[in-house]
This record gives sequence, C-alpha cells and structure tokens, in this order.
Amino acid sequence: MSTPEIFTIHCVDRESRSRTGMSPDEVLAVIRLRQWGADKTALSCAHTTDYQRTGWKERRLRDADARIVRVLDFERALSQLSEEEQGALMLRYRERQHDSETAKLIHCSVRKLAYLIPQARRHLVEVLSRLDLL
Repeated sequence: MSTPEIFTIHCVDRESRSRTGMSPDEVLAVIRLRQWGADKTALSCAHTTDYQRTGWKERRLRDADARIVRVLDFERALSQLSEEEQGALMLRYRERQHDSETAKLIHCSVRKLAYLIPQARRHLVEVLSRLDLL
C-alpha cells in the first residue's frame, strides 16, 4: 500500500519572504523590470507599430500607446534610483548576468553586490509604490 502524497499550499502575505529571500512586492518589481525590458525591445524593433495604415487613427486602435506609457512610466521610476542600483538591477534582471560578471561591470566586489541587489529591489519597490506602478 503506497502512502498518499501530501501537497501544501502556502499563504504568503506582503511582509513575508519567499525561498528566494524576496518579498512579494520585490517579486512584482522584478516582474515589472523584465516587462519593461521586453516592452522596450518590442518598441525599438517596431513590433507594435502598424505601418500599413496612414492618416488619422481612432484612439482605441493605437496598439502601441499602452506599451509606450508603461515604458515611460517605468523609466521615470527607475531614474529615481542611483546609477549603481540601476546598473545592478538591469544587469541582473534584464541582461541576466551572473554575480561575478555583474560585479565586474559595475566595478564592485561580489560581496557588495550581494548587499546592493536587495537594497536596490527595495528602493525600486518604494518608488513604484509611491508612483502607483506596482
């Protein structure tokens, strides 16, 4: 007779920490950072623009408007962080660089980077929350 498998569901509140050591707000901030990277790439490649139609367009037919607004709002929020924090977050989460490569590119030690990344995430959460973008 086999033993039944037990599945558990964990309820996570906003103040708790996950296995990665990030709060749910920090996870949302990282998701917004990655979404910004994807939106920025799509806009620069003109994937969201319809060049077949010229002249006046109805407002609801402009597909790229929401994406452009999201990109600009996030860039405004990101610009409120220090350059070191911006670089660390973008290299870690947008470019997906390893710790040693990230530390080398922003000219700091891996140990300092281990303290800088969580601090930068918390600052990004504060800014995104204050601007109501989280």
